[in-house]
Amino acid sequence: MRWRSRRVSLGALLLLAGLGLAAIAFVELSTVRVKRPYYEDKVLASELAFKAAEVIRNAESGENIIVDPVADPNGTGLIGDQFTIITTDRGSLTAKLTTTNPNWAAVVVDMLRSAGVESGDKVAVAYTGSMPGLNIATLAAIEIIGAKPVIISSVGASMWGANNPEFAWLDMEKLLYNRGVFHYRSAAASIGGRGDRGGNVSPEGRQIIRDIIERNDVLLIEEQTLDDAIEKRMEIYEKSIEADDRYAAYINVGGGLGSIGSAQNLVLVTPGVNRKIPIGNYPLKGAMIRFGEKGVPIINLTKITELARDYGLPIAPEPLPDIPHGDVYFENRYRLSIAIPVLLIYTALVFVAIRVDIYSVLFKK
Repeated sequence: MRWRSRRVSLGALLLLAGLGLAAIAFVELSTVRVKRPYYEDKVLASELAFKAAEVIRNAESGENIIVDPVADPNGTGLIGDQFTIITTDRGSLTAKLTTTNPNWAAVVVDMLRSAGVESGDKVAVAYTGSMPGLNIATLAAIEIIGAKPVIISSVGASMWGANNPEFAWLDMEKLLYNRGVFHYRSAAASIGGRGDRGGNVSPEGRQIIRDIIERNDVLLIEEQTLDDAIEKRMEIYEKSIEADDRYAAYINVGGGLGSIGSAQNLVLVTPGVNRKIPIGNYPLKGAMIRFGEKGVPIINLTKITELARDYGLPIAPEPLPDIPHGDVYFENRYRLSIAIPVLLIYTALVFVAIRVDIYSVLFKK
């Protein structure tokens, strides 16, 4: 055998490139789809979220609440109107439709487990009325894991959220509690909106929200300043656990100011699981930031379309996908019994083509 004394021909290089592409394609096509960790809990949570959404939809039909087939093509009942008297802010219909997918419960299970939450752990939760579908998915995940939530809601909702004065988020939550679908509901609630006290809602709208909170027998948080409202939230969270206990996670759903403090804070606290929040100059430290500074993992459910893409969930799906659906349940895994031999064979071929003068071996004089 002769070692190569001249350069590799273009034909040999092209042949190696072709074989390399073929090897990659063969390995990719041989991958197997396997279940991700906590698959069973994810399925159960999503099924529970679906059941809860069905209760909401059937209740709305019984109350003769009209579901807009254009804005809510799947007829979920989780999409409100564009403008009502308790609407607080602008909102994205695409994002709201995306949250009606019950498979979000599997995403929250994944996040809770990633944050280290176990059965029996206490978790602090902050809801708004803006995304009732995601509120339901969150509580479904908590129930299946067996954690114990302490929930504070803000009732006002952005466009397309739970902004029906006759059937607001607290009404939905109470219905699900009374029907035995869920075993937890809000310990307190604020008006929401600007300043967490309805600064961008009319006086009549603010009174309607107070009435909603009262008819659901929930403690009203209505302080003079946003700082005071945040302090009140922290006080409620702290009084809801034993002195020697601690929260395993804080879940923020949406952009309630009592929770996030300032919209600018969402630049630093990214969507998803934040085991530690970055050190930064936070304009106003909401409950989420204060929990983060105590070392409590933060689960931040904002920027919905971005999170949906990360977990393989469809954007504004029509129709709603089945359960299970999405990368949160499955992953493609390489078969090492195939990938390793292919790698070794191809490496040997490259070595032979580069180092051995095949022409001299085959056609030596």
